[in-house]
Amino acid sequence: MRTFALMLAAIFLAGCSVLPRSVLKEADRDITLDMVQTNPERLVGSKVIWGGVILNSENLENVTEIEVLETELSFDERPKNGSSKGRFIIQSPGYLDTNIYSKGKKITVAGTVKGIERRKIGKMDYPYPIITPIEVRAFEPLPERYMDPYYYGGYGGPYGPYGPSYPYGPTYPFGPYSPFGPFRQPFYPYPYPFP
Repeated sequence: MRTFALMLAAIFLAGCSVLPRSVLKEADRDITLDMVQTNPERLVGSKVIWGGVILNSENLENVTEIEVLETELSFDERPKNGSSKGRFIIQSPGYLDTNIYSKGKKITVAGTVKGIERRKIGKMDYPYPIITPIEVRAFEPLPERYMDPYYYGGYGGPYGPYGPSYPYGPTYPFGPYSPFGPFRQPFYPYPYPFP
């Protein structure tokens, strides 16, 4: 039974992913950005799935470069909000539209580690892992959730929003505990006999 449940979960999670199954199978999930930065020669050619927030995208002569601030991925391979281990660059041969892959959007890439390039961030040299993409997905920012501060949920169930002891609802004076209401016990006279 446990094996069946695990198989079902694996099928479900693979079905929810934004990347094809063939790409998911080939990628090594254990390779992190800082591992590539510290030991790039050993990990060149490895297939990884990383994601994050786009910091910059630029069309060069033969490639499109997308600079990404790495973040953790969720179960469906979408980038989460939260801490980062650093930056990396996606170097895609040919043309990618920089309006689609624009600053602030979240991105997930499955690709091959090409190596490290040292570039300046301010005055500091930074070792950027370079990824040659196999699959790339960009996500529109989700709209902020808005909760109306003056929204009142109304009455729920037979009791209203304040529980069974609150008599003043839409059926007052024939509330849920009135002699004429649907619930005869316990009976609380309207209004209460105590302050």
